Amino acid sequence: MKATRKYLGLLLAACVVITLVMYTGYVKSYLDEGVQTTFFVKQYPTLQMEFYDPFANEGDDVPIDQLRRADRAAFSDYCKYRFGITANSTQSLDKCKEAIPDYL
Repeated sequence: MKATRKYLGLLLAACVVITLVMYTGYVKSYLDEGVQTTFFVKQYPTLQMEFYDPFANEGDDVPIDQLRRADRAAFSDYCKYRFGITANSTQSLDKCKEAIPDYL
């Protein structure tokens, strides 16, 4: 009976960990020669935890249309999972860029 409770407890703990991974994400920003990690609650479940925001630095602000294809795709994923913006259009990604907190 004790072994059953032990395995049930382990199964419950595993379910909690998987749920946390599926609904928690983070993005790194580079400010003042330091790295800041910001966690957020995902709008959709996914096993991906680290997301990329090409605007999370103190460098020059590049328009959405001038992003490389890979950077635009990564930013689109970030917008989908952080803000729930699923469209990949320039207008949607601009709206997402405006929603990013200033401290990033």
